[in-house]
Amino acid sequence: MKHTEKILTLSSSAVIGALLLTGCGGDNNEPAAEVPAETTAAVPENESTAEITDDPSDGQASTPTEDSSGSAAASDENGGQAASLAAVDTLLAKYEGGDVVELDYDRREDVFEADVIQDDTKHEVTLDGAGENITEEREDGTPDQEDTDELGKASISIKEAIESVFDEASSQDGTVLFDDASLDEDNGTLNWEVELDINDNDATYYVDANTGTVNSNN
Repeated sequence: MKHTEKILTLSSSAVIGALLLTGCGGDNNEPAAEVPAETTAAVPENESTAEITDDPSDGQASTPTEDSSGSAAASDENGGQAASLAAVDTLLAKYEGGDVVELDYDRREDVFEADVIQDDTKHEVTLDGAGENITEEREDGTPDQEDTDELGKASISIKEAIESVFDEASSQDGTVLFDDASLDEDNGTLNWEVELDINDNDATYYVDANTGTVNSNN
């Protein structure tokens, strides 16, 4: 009987040990540590939470839009203010000491045509539409005495007259282009008569060749 009890006791110990081992194995299956929920940055009140996407235009200056406020703009294209003044400069450089007495712009041909008096000789000259290159020139004999006398009386040059007229026309609406300029005495007053094209309409200005005063009947 004692031997049997011993066997039973050993068996019971084995069973208990097995149960304990099973319990220990269960410890290895402890649930994984809790993963903290993803945090979300607080959004300030009244601030939009819309997704921000990359904008390829970021950092680039916006293209300025044309001002349509109504004031006139002297065109830089052929036949504009810059071109007409360049034509005068080109002529005076070519005919040093001479005077430009008349300047016209032909839009159909895109050329300037000018009369220049130098050393008692009249020259008829053609320039390109930019006023930078002489394309044709020829002598036209002795200038009229009337033209010579008028030039002798004038204190204002054709270039100064053109500049003054474009300044005056800047208060008008539209794009300003040059048409022609010539020296003319009328009723005892010597004027540079300058014609412009403003929004496809002719405008005539008179610049007193002695005082530089600009008048217009437009």
